[in-house]
Amino acid sequence: MEVNECPQCGAPANGSAKSCDYCKAEFFVTSIAYLSNFDTNGISKYMKHYKELTREEPDNTEGFLGLGLCYLQMGTYPLAQKYFEQVIDLSPEISQAYYYFALANVRGRRLKILPLKEVRKIENYLETAIQLDENSSHYKLLLAMLKRDYYESNGMKISPPGPDDLLAELHGQDVHSSEFSRMKEAVKVEDVETYVRGLNLI
Repeated sequence: MEVNECPQCGAPANGSAKSCDYCKAEFFVTSIAYLSNFDTNGISKYMKHYKELTREEPDNTEGFLGLGLCYLQMGTYPLAQKYFEQVIDLSPEISQAYYYFALANVRGRRLKILPLKEVRKIENYLETAIQLDENSSHYKLLLAMLKRDYYESNGMKISPPGPDDLLAELHGQDVHSSEFSRMKEAVKVEDVETYVRGLNLI
């Protein structure tokens, strides 16, 4: 998919380039960590850009992923879920869509009090994301939060790996600080800072 102009500064795009030669903005956003660099106006520009792309190409997964991330960053969880589901339907190999869908499904609530049916769904999506990309630390971090704050706190049986095992796997690994900050906003757990002890916030 070629972009004709930069969604941020409006400069002409260079063929199939992935970022702007002038303002250096990425044309296709794939993470909350990147979006954290933009204010509401910048996110709105991305949303307009992705809406135009998906109108022209109804199967444009990059556009749907970008829209989902923009809505997630803005805390509009139902619309974020909608677009992540579309990405999964069109391109089930994209691990970010499963993780961010799980994050959007929490919708700022305390994990401990979620209905079991929702917890199972979130857990399944996180496990799929990890199967597709086991090197993304924030996938395992959210799963550890879910298992500790829901299953462990409610005295329920935990299927392996347990939260301590997941956190041990992450010891010394890098987690983007912006990803963790957004996770804290979307997920409520007890003593959230304990989850990143031993991790490198970058």
